[in-house]
Amino acid sequence: MKLYLSLMLSLLSFSMVGSCLAADSVINITGTVQDNTCVVSTASKTMTVNLMNYSSKTFYKTGAVSPMASFSLDFSSCGSAASGVKVGFTGVADTTNSTLLAIDSGASTDAQGIGVEILDSDKTVIPINQSESDMSWHSLTAGQANSLTFYARMMSTVYPVTAGAVTASATITLEFE
Repeated sequence: MKLYLSLMLSLLSFSMVGSCLAADSVINITGTVQDNTCVVSTASKTMTVNLMNYSSKTFYKTGAVSPMASFSLDFSSCGSAASGVKVGFTGVADTTNSTLLAIDSGASTDAQGIGVEILDSDKTVIPINQSESDMSWHSLTAGQANSLTFYARMMSTVYPVTAGAVTASATITLEFE
């Protein structure tokens, strides 16, 4: 009986400790939902940028480039708090110059020694597969449609370049502010 009573008192003391540690506290959790995004226009969701046709002589040395071809990302229905967007391009990087987008090769008719360079409206290179922290902000005007201009061009990664078709694909990454 002593053992039973002793065990009961021990269990009772543990249960009292648990209730002694209880405290009344309040945690306030706050946040904001902003209307800061835009809708990417249908024309900007899937587009083809025509880099035109150039002679292999245009690429007379490693790093030689073709003229730039412009393209736009158009946004509609920008929210009342939209102020900027980070834009990045992801895809397969060229094996010789990792800032360039690799051309989709595989056919014997594809060019060799060429990558595609993407530039912003200031004609500053946007490296392929940039980390989010390295992407630049582009200003947006809240409550209206916006358009951002970019450029693409071919760049030789080796010399001589082999003539052929140049096609490349990139995914656009957006982060709104």
